[in-house]
Amino acid sequence: MIKKIYLAKPRGFCAGVKRAVEIVNRVLQKYGTPLYVKHQIVHNRQVVADFEKRGVIFIEDLQEVPDGSVIIFSAHGSPPSVYQEAKKKNLRFFDACCPLVTKVHLEAKKYANNDYFIFYIGHKKHPEAVGVLAEVSPDSIVLIETVVEAQKVNPPQTEKLIILSQTTLSLDDTSNITNLLKKRFPRVIQPPASDICFSTQNRQIAVKKLAEKVDLILVIGSPESSNSQRLREVAEKEGVKTYLVDQVSEIKPEWLVGSKILGITAGASVPDQLINRVVNYFKKPGVSLVELEAVHENISFPLPKEVYESA
Repeated sequence: MIKKIYLAKPRGFCAGVKRAVEIVNRVLQKYGTPLYVKHQIVHNRQVVADFEKRGVIFIEDLQEVPDGSVIIFSAHGSPPSVYQEAKKKNLRFFDACCPLVTKVHLEAKKYANNDYFIFYIGHKKHPEAVGVLAEVSPDSIVLIETVVEAQKVNPPQTEKLIILSQTTLSLDDTSNITNLLKKRFPRVIQPPASDICFSTQNRQIAVKKLAEKVDLILVIGSPESSNSQRLREVAEKEGVKTYLVDQVSEIKPEWLVGSKILGITAGASVPDQLINRVVNYFKKPGVSLVELEAVHENISFPLPKEVYESA
């Protein structure tokens, strides 16, 4: 029987997700439907479903989009070929790529142009990784997903090496791979600022603090959300029974057996309404609710100027 709930802070929507969702809202208001979005605007099924109800069409291939249409590119970033194809099809496009992902794209191009070989830590086939890898020649970059791969990687040269990473990864897992690469290749460098998103870092710090207080954790997020999956993994490594749920209907009563103190957090693409539904599921007479703030987060990203100009 749950007697107390700790609610992690920060949780839910990050600055990049808020920006992406607002871009869709503004473009939808200006141009109406049909409005196309390449890939899920953010990795949350509820957010996508809500936009679909308003007439937004989510696609994976620009060939599905009629020439001259209005389209938005997702927060995860896109390969250069997508922009080229959009121009050929005379699409009016708006880019909702998170500025922190854009930063990694620019780093990849900068260092590759300066003859560096790039170790890119990321998840195969994740759209963010796909976009970054497409920015440079395949001969100048390799994707590393595990410590085992880091042990085996054999770069073409060892004089000019750099480590970049997907923004939504686990800090702990990334540091394990990074430390191994540094040990194997003493000359390898990293950018002045970490590639791991500050929101991802903050939510992982918060879930670790949550784990100190509770005996069960629920991470709210869609299965395809990398940062939500990493939150679950971080919590499990802290020794706490943890489940990832996309919505309240997925909660199983047997999970709660033997637990009295529950921790709740949410991935960076989860809207408040989903978090509130899970909290309200447990918030009954006699159950106390405490917000546990690990890091104060108060950052926002400006919208692209073309969105302002179109509004």
